[in-house]
Amino acid sequence: MEDVKWKMEDGKSVSSWQFSAGNILMWLIIFSFTSVVYSQSVDSLINEAMHNNPQLKALEFRIKAAEYGSESVGYFPPPTLGVEFSQIPSDEINIWDKALSQSLSISQMFPLGGKLSAMENAQRKNIDMTKTDYDSYKLQLISKIEKLYYEIWMIEHHSELRDEIILLLEAVYKSTELQYQVNNARYSDLLLIQAEIASNKTEIKVLENKIQSMTYEMNALIGRKIDDEELVVQHKWTIDTSAFDVSELENELIETNPSLAKMERMIEMNELEIEANNKELIPDLMIGGMIMRMPRGMILTSKTPVHMLNGNGEVEIMYGLMASITLPFAPWSAGKYSAREEELISTISGIRSEKENMQRVMTAELKSMINQLQNARKEIQLYSNEVIPLYKKTIEAQLTEFQNNRLTINSLIETIQMLLMKEEALSEAQAEHQMVLAEIESLVGWKQ
Repeated sequence: MEDVKWKMEDGKSVSSWQFSAGNILMWLIIFSFTSVVYSQSVDSLINEAMHNNPQLKALEFRIKAAEYGSESVGYFPPPTLGVEFSQIPSDEINIWDKALSQSLSISQMFPLGGKLSAMENAQRKNIDMTKTDYDSYKLQLISKIEKLYYEIWMIEHHSELRDEIILLLEAVYKSTELQYQVNNARYSDLLLIQAEIASNKTEIKVLENKIQSMTYEMNALIGRKIDDEELVVQHKWTIDTSAFDVSELENELIETNPSLAKMERMIEMNELEIEANNKELIPDLMIGGMIMRMPRGMILTSKTPVHMLNGNGEVEIMYGLMASITLPFAPWSAGKYSAREEELISTISGIRSEKENMQRVMTAELKSMINQLQNARKEIQLYSNEVIPLYKKTIEAQLTEFQNNRLTINSLIETIQMLLMKEEALSEAQAEHQMVLAEIESLVGWKQ
């Protein structure tokens, strides 16, 4: 029987009847390179998002607004300036000469007892709270980018795996076609192989559409134009197998998690508001002054000199001084401040309970994620070192058996499909490992 040959992509001639171990493994190699020259690491996308994400910019402006807000409460209340023209005859429009008196007054309220500094200190905690909002969103953004990045990698890797399976099936098809020509294979075998090739090509198209949808989502996160399709992830990266000390991670979670830190700042802010509220019981001082002009002289009384009774008195200039204090401790007013204090105390108790519950939930999530990470590592090791190599050897043996008419094409294709499933399961475990690691980093606050 003639030994028919065909040309491979690298130009070498390989016999269709000679599937040696080296040739089989060549078809089963997972290509670790991509056809494009430039690809972006996940860190480069994160750096891009730090500069371009609109929500991060909005939170930066909120921090500035909080800084100005805390500064504004440290100023004195504005003074009051008043002008008065009194007792003008109804038939006169000359308010300068015909008014009985004209006065210019100014007054200023002075909060005493350190009220302004107490309010400013309380408002400054709002700056810290806004910063924790920024840190929290930043960690969530980084986690989303990392998880989406590795999800895109996983889908692209699935597509590459199917490309490789197509190459293997095409090689099998050529071999089967040659066997069919010499009546050693059935026509239905050729059709089944073609159907499997078409199925994988269709699935590749579906995966490409998924990647496009994920690219839109990634562009929104990093601040690019939504329709920008120039996103290529790196396919050469290693799994981080660092060991974690659960107790150390729990301590880091308590100390650095922005959400927990925000609740602590809220407690501190309410405590400072209690201090500022109690200072409101200290009286405020009001000081004022007035200058009065009387165009027709002093106001007429029973003791007014006779020569002034005709209304032709001389212009008189007078002044007045005023000082007053508020009485916030009056019984009908003091209840306002005591009720406010009780409100703040209750708020603090509620926040502390909420923080404790949040901390317990986060600790449980952290321990669960560590277990998921360990399971993913075991799964990766199992598929890489045992399952997939065994399936490759099985396919190598089945190809020989199929060429010698000791195995049906159905069994061979089923094994190829199982190899694809296991390789996809490996990539899913690798992606899950990185996604869970990103969630742990976000929870603990490693990338603030």
